[in-house]
Amino acid sequence: MPEPDFQQFESELLRVGIAPRHVRRTVAELREHLDDLVDAALESGFELQLARRQAAMQMGDLQEVAIAMRARPELRSWSYRFPRIAVVIYSLTCLALLPAMPVLAGVAHASVLARWSACVLFGALVTAAIFLVLQLSIVLA
Repeated sequence: MPEPDFQQFESELLRVGIAPRHVRRTVAELREHLDDLVDAALESGFELQLARRQAAMQMGDLQEVAIAMRARPELRSWSYRFPRIAVVIYSLTCLALLPAMPVLAGVAHASVLARWSACVLFGALVTAAIFLVLQLSIVLA
């Protein structure tokens, strides 16, 4: 039996709405349990590959754990338990953060914005100089 794929297990649980804190805790506990089973098999004389296979067989299928977790609604995140409230709260949060986004983007990319502003200012000065030369050539001609 191959070693359990904890990453696929984690993404499956998150996809069905299990709260991330429960998923992280469950995956950590299952990994520790698998390590303990491998250590126990190594202590009883198995080689590393055989010990891992033995531990994976003893651990069983992660799908059974996923099914058991899906059956418990209290493990789901609040947005899956109360989707209508989540839509309202998420929308209001986005609406409240919308005015702050340019400020946050400006702080995060201050050097880029400074270079861009300098380039725009330089371009405006060059354009003004060209207009001035054109105006003088019309007036003096």
